[in-house]
Amino acid sequence: PDCSTSDKDTSWYLNDTRTHVSNHELTASLRIDAHPDITSQDPKVIVGQIHGWKISQALVKLVWEGSHKPVRMVMNSKFKRDNQSCSDCEPFSVVLGTYPAGVEWRYTIRADQNGLYLATHDGDGRNTIEHFLGWGQEYKDKDGDTVSLTPDWASPDIAF
Repeated sequence: PDCSTSDKDTSWYLNDTRTHVSNHELTASLRIDAHPDITSQDPKVIVGQIHGWKISQALVKLVWEGSHKPVRMVMNSKFKRDNQSCSDCEPFSVVLGTYPAGVEWRYTIRADQNGLYLATHDGDGRNTIEHFLGWGQEYKDKDGDTVSLTPDWASPDIAF
């Protein structure tokens, strides 16, 4: 199947029996050359994400917020199906590397049956900053709060 998520049949699953793939990885080398420049506001550039099919809440979004702030991975602790809103989904984030505009860097987002692996690296692959969040396991977010990703994200019927 292609990478489109126009319907359930063209989406992928964590343990995808059609493709026999159970390790899904999104990687990129990038450089932010231009970004929104609004007075008194940090830029917000989403450079990568994994989103469920018919789920309004993203599993994970990688957000660059300027040259002097660490990149953040923003995740939703849980979700609602059928594009329902979710007042108790509790987004949280972890911080990764800091990369100025105009400088090349890399990221990796990997999802599998065990959880999410998140990392950023300098353009040459050095200075890796990484996190692993297992489904249902407690983890400290950037604010020091104890958070977790519901194991429901790994349900066999959830398409991404």
